[in-house]
Amino acid sequence: MDFVVPLKDISVPEKKQAKFECTITKDVSKVMWHRGADVITTDQKYDIIDDGKKHMLIINCCEFDDEDEYTVAVLGKISTARLTVEGIRLKFISPLKDQTVKEGTTARFELELSHEDVPVTWYKNDVKIHPSRTVVTHLDGKKHVLEIKEVTLDDTCQIKAEAKGIPSMANLTVIEGDAYFTVKLQDYTAVEKDQVVLNCELSKDVEVMWYHNEAEVKTSKVVAVKAEGKRRTLVIKKVGDKDKGQYVCDCGTDKTTATLHIEARHIKVVRPVYGVEVFDGETARFEVELSEDDVHGQWRLNGELLSASADVEIVEDGAKHTLVLYNCKVPLTGEVVFTAANAKSAANLKVKELPVSFITPLADLHVYEKDEAKFELEVSREPKSFRWLKGSQELSNDDKFELLLEGKRHALVVKSARYEDEAKYMFEAEDKRTSGKLIIKGIRLEFIKPIKDVTVKERETAEFSVELSHEVPVVWYRNDVRLHPSKVVHMSDLGKVHTLAFKEVTVDDTSMIKVEASGKSSEAMLTVLEGDLYFAVRLQNYTAVEKDEVIMSCELSKAAGEVRWFKGGDEIFPSKNILLQSDGRKRTLVIKKAAKSHMGALTCDCVTDKTSADLNIEGNACGIRPLPRSGLAPPTGPQTPPLSGRLPPP
Repeated sequence: MDFVVPLKDISVPEKKQAKFECTITKDVSKVMWHRGADVITTDQKYDIIDDGKKHMLIINCCEFDDEDEYTVAVLGKISTARLTVEGIRLKFISPLKDQTVKEGTTARFELELSHEDVPVTWYKNDVKIHPSRTVVTHLDGKKHVLEIKEVTLDDTCQIKAEAKGIPSMANLTVIEGDAYFTVKLQDYTAVEKDQVVLNCELSKDVEVMWYHNEAEVKTSKVVAVKAEGKRRTLVIKKVGDKDKGQYVCDCGTDKTTATLHIEARHIKVVRPVYGVEVFDGETARFEVELSEDDVHGQWRLNGELLSASADVEIVEDGAKHTLVLYNCKVPLTGEVVFTAANAKSAANLKVKELPVSFITPLADLHVYEKDEAKFELEVSREPKSFRWLKGSQELSNDDKFELLLEGKRHALVVKSARYEDEAKYMFEAEDKRTSGKLIIKGIRLEFIKPIKDVTVKERETAEFSVELSHEVPVVWYRNDVRLHPSKVVHMSDLGKVHTLAFKEVTVDDTSMIKVEASGKSSEAMLTVLEGDLYFAVRLQNYTAVEKDEVIMSCELSKAAGEVRWFKGGDEIFPSKNILLQSDGRKRTLVIKKAAKSHMGALTCDCVTDKTSADLNIEGNACGIRPLPRSGLAPPTGPQTPPLSGRLPPP
């Protein structure tokens, strides 16, 4: 015995399948495979295929750890080959290093990878870091840099860089440094007599000195210096031209500077006047607020200067100015304007007629089919315009509808009401609306008991039941495909109760079930759980001629499952003349040359189920093959067993 085709070295990409093959000079039912010194057995990682002289080892989903020498041993002979897995072997050439920095400075973390163009994700205490004003990342080929600027004591943390799932970690320690300004002074532009507030903030609570144009600032009635925690504030009340210039806050180890600009005083509208809408006879009120509290103003309506009178009130209260117009009339509609120095604000006055209101609004109507339906309402005054609507359709007098008007009372008559007349009816008067629904009494089909979700194991019966409010026919659907009665689908109805049953369900029967009646529907989920292993396709009786090849096949409910074959009460084992094969869910017994001794009852047993069939062997002295008595056609050509079949140990 020797190797006709020995093993060969192979190289495959990462995550792909590798296949070692060899061919020997002699039919052997089983060989031994080794990885180094370890024996390989069939599992999720390895598939072993034995086919007479040809033997294969399949390695699934190759990883870098699978690289090794693999050996096949048979009858004292061995053949060895090597597996190489191709792919990127990413490494940290220079990992992250711990950093200790003073607060207020910049912390810099660097690393170098073994490959370019590999993205790196940064984490701070396992929280992903996003770039910002103080957090910056750089990339230069294989080098990656993270900079954290203006660090504080609270920034002490663990930094992690992750590339393709490989991490590198280091600690950032921030130690206390000299006092510095974390929030700087900002340049400020103020108007004469404004109050100015200059703010800054320190890294720690220390004494500061304030300077204006290099002269120390002294507190007074108009100048205040405040210290609240780490915040430092300079307040100048009613600034003037003398207060402009440069201001400095100095803490000894740091300073911050800002320039104050003073602009000439001008009157501004702080809160403008807003438009007013009132009804005839009501009161309109207008208010405006200025930036100064010592300015007089004027009010105009449609260009005419207003003065105080029985119907006009003008009030000045510091910076707030108010105009009140009593007993407004529709002709007063127009523009109201307030002026004061260089400030101006305008808005519109709109005086409207009293709105239409509904003294008696529309109400829902319930009538029987073919009866007359009459909607009625009463308005507060005659509207300038009105109309009746059915949904968005405007109605007029015709064979179906009659529109009635008597003073302030309006009515709509729907003649010989039908189901298609059911709708929302609306009366629209100017900008007001009232509505009511027309409801036709009759059959209102309801689901008294809708179908409910059902969960069963495969091979069991799943049953759905629905109860309706009326005796009407129903249609059943599975995943929106209409169902019809069959060997496994049973439908029944008993008055208002309808039932659907699925016999011998499989996992593939998991689906959405829907029942539909008179346009209404109810849905539920059928969930089929995986049950015990069973034979989905069973053995069939077979008649063969002596010396013919016999193939007895059955099929399991799932691919993963071991079976044992028996003749009578004796277990069948593989030999030169008998092959036991497994291909996915299919299990096959092959007798290469049938003999009278093979006759009898054959059984395939998977522990939780078994299937049996009779094998009959006939003599064939004249070489004529009889038809199989089972009704199944005999094999039409040589039957090559699938390569994936695995034989049980002899």
